[in-house]
Amino acid sequence: MLSSMKAVLLVATGITFAAQAPDTATVRLHISRMTCGSCPTTARLALKKLPGVYSATVTLDDSLGVVRYDPARVTPAQIAAHLTRMTGFGAKILSD
Repeated sequence: MLSSMKAVLLVATGITFAAQAPDTATVRLHISRMTCGSCPTTARLALKKLPGVYSATVTLDDSLGVVRYDPARVTPAQIAAHLTRMTGFGAKILSD
């Protein structure tokens, strides 16, 4: 009963939670050497070409990349190395 009351409260307040599938993980990357407005698009497209990557968002202002991926197919280190190899940008894995 308490769980359903919490769910109602969360819905009433507009708070939603996106559940990740068990085969999905997220890694945050600090991406260096992005210098222009098209760099985030270049990085995002390169990341999405890697098998096992579901989605990627990249922002120039904070040099941040957030990647959703399948941990059974690819590791955070492989994601960072792929980005560097494909674009020349530096990529450092950020801790949670």
